[in-house]
Amino acid sequence: MENSVAASTPLTRAIVGRAFLGTLADAFWRHRLLHAMAAAVLLLASAVGWHTGNMPDFSALEEYAEYLVFALWICGSVFALGMFFHLALVKRDAVPLGTFLRSFGSFFGNAERIANSLNGLAASITFMSAFGVLKGAIAILSPFAWDKALAHADRILHFGRAPDEWLWFIVQSPLALRMLNIAYNFWFIVLITTVFTACITRKDTKLRHQFLMSFMLVWTLGGFLLAMGVSSAGPCFYEQLGLGSDFHPLMQALAAADRIYPIWALSTQDMLWSGYTGATDGSIGISAFPSMHVAIAVLFALYATRRSQLAGLLMWAFAGVIMVGSVVLGWHYALDGYAGALIATAIWKACGSFLVRFAPDHAAAESDRSFSAATRPPDVTSTI
Repeated sequence: MENSVAASTPLTRAIVGRAFLGTLADAFWRHRLLHAMAAAVLLLASAVGWHTGNMPDFSALEEYAEYLVFALWICGSVFALGMFFHLALVKRDAVPLGTFLRSFGSFFGNAERIANSLNGLAASITFMSAFGVLKGAIAILSPFAWDKALAHADRILHFGRAPDEWLWFIVQSPLALRMLNIAYNFWFIVLITTVFTACITRKDTKLRHQFLMSFMLVWTLGGFLLAMGVSSAGPCFYEQLGLGSDFHPLMQALAAADRIYPIWALSTQDMLWSGYTGATDGSIGISAFPSMHVAIAVLFALYATRRSQLAGLLMWAFAGVIMVGSVVLGWHYALDGYAGALIATAIWKACGSFLVRFAPDHAAAESDRSFSAATRPPDVTSTI
């Protein structure tokens, strides 16, 4: 009897291993379009990098790394504690710690989730690594030529005044600028969290693919191709480019606020300008039009709205804060933000229509997974 059990263990493992490989292969096929898009951008980045000699340099992100790790640690701890107390006080679980630990075991041990995660994260990481090369090459391939036109158009569109002048009540408040700067930097945490969450979901839905496809296309079409066509540096660099002192009062107000509260935007702008002028090695690139901060925040809001009405409202509010912050912190002309929002919305809708027409296999996959979920015991992490 013992020999029979011992013999069955390797056999069981082999069967489970083959089953997982089958699940992984199936997931790879469903993600084929995402992998193809990431590979295409990687090839484009290789050609651009070879032509310009520009390689990705993420030094400007170093100041965010400490905040990111700290914030993720806090958020993870709060989430874990909240889940534990929900089990103990709301559900009144007899063994809340055991249920909590089993839930996480189930979460990380789900074959479909692991397969989706490996494919989604592989495509996303490949894409973002390649895009770093493209971002840094924009100013090399297409020198800044549109700042005056964008600044002039901003004034016409806003009744003869620059957008930051309409928002001067915010610009004059160091505390308001500080809070907006914190929100603006928090965008990076939202980006990483949202993409990571979309990648590791158990249900491989069309909505998930719509978001990941839109994410890649917004960055590629808006953040590279359109950015080269309308190459601009932004209000914070307007005077340094020798275009005039139109934004001198704004930058002086930011400098004054920085003497009271740290305004991180100023140090980041100095770092980018040093990289652009060659005073330091490399940069992650300067590009104002369109605003990718606004574009991606709007994309998050569109995605979140489909997941939860409350999450959607919060993300639309966040997108509004990012739009205001992009102007008063000197990063963007208002037109940059408007263009980013329109591009994100158009690409989101186009990807949704494409998947409805040309990806019927996801509908079947959703049905299969819905049936599997119905026969599987629920756990506290099953909503992700």
